[in-house]
This record gives sequence, C-alpha cells and structure tokens, in this order.
Amino acid sequence: MTKTPKRMLLELPSAGEIDDLATTTPHFEVRKFEFDMGKDKADLNYAPCKGEMVLVIVGEKGIVLVGDKGSESWRLPSCRIRTHETAIQAAKRVAKEECGLMLRSLELSGMYDVVWHYADLSVKRLHLLYAAITDDCECCSDGRKGALEARFFTEVPKSVLDDELMRNALADCSEK
Repeated sequence: MTKTPKRMLLELPSAGEIDDLATTTPHFEVRKFEFDMGKDKADLNYAPCKGEMVLVIVGEKGIVLVGDKGSESWRLPSCRIRTHETAIQAAKRVAKEECGLMLRSLELSGMYDVVWHYADLSVKRLHLLYAAITDDCECCSDGRKGALEARFFTEVPKSVLDDELMRNALADCSEK
C-alpha cells in the first residue's frame, strides 16, 4: 500500500445530492479503487468538479466506446461533473459531447470511491456509473470535443477489459 500524503483533495457531490442518490436508487455497495501514481505530481489545472460521470451506453449496434482519432485505445465515455450540474445533466452532456448521442434511459448502476495517490497530494473523487440506452444507430461527430472518436462495438476490446475501473463498470451495468 502506498504511503498516503498528508494532504487530500476531495471532489464530491453535496450532502443533499448524495442523499438524493441514496433514496432514489436500489441498494448497492460503493466500491473503492486506489491508484498509486508513483512520483508523479498531481496536475490540478482544471475547473473544480464534484465527481466523475462514467457511462455504459448500449444501442442496437452494441456498446459505445470513445478514443482519440486514429488510436486503438478505447474507453467508456466519461467526464467530470461540473459544480453546477446534476448527475443526470452531466450524463446527458457526456453522451452528447463525447458520442453525439441522445439517451433514451439512464439508470444509476454504481458509485466508485476513487483515490489517486500522487507524490504531493491524494485526490479523492466520487465516480457515478450510469447504464444508458440509446436509440441512435450512429455516433455523430457534430458537437464532439477535440479529436475524440466514438464508435459502437459488438465485442469490447481487450484493452478496455484490462482497465480495472472500466471492467467493473461493464460488469456492474451488465446486471441492469
């Protein structure tokens, strides 16, 4: 286990938002993930957030993954939850911005307590995992940020399954 730095940055929803999530969702355990970032220093050059949104979007043509254009590295759509957003607003924004998709349904499928231990700081961020369904048959590049590409997959690439967090997210959503 990594020696935890004395300082920790917490990025979590408000107590009221956590209460709302707890009363509107079925019972499930919050999973904890810790990552040792070695001697890397924390890069805090981003807007404040209150957590991370992770989506498992399923459509007629399979599951949606995103990656850099021209790369064979794929991941689940995800993004930080802005301080002024609800979880549902963030999920819809992530689906639209990263995949160009509209969502038909959303269901909270898991909460992950994720801690990254850097040399100078630990960062703790709540990850909200939603299972989503889309009726869209094609990912659309309009409105997508940067050089991201989104694509439907009938089989999940091995590189996605090698990532502990993504593997657990897929398993948690497969039960829905």
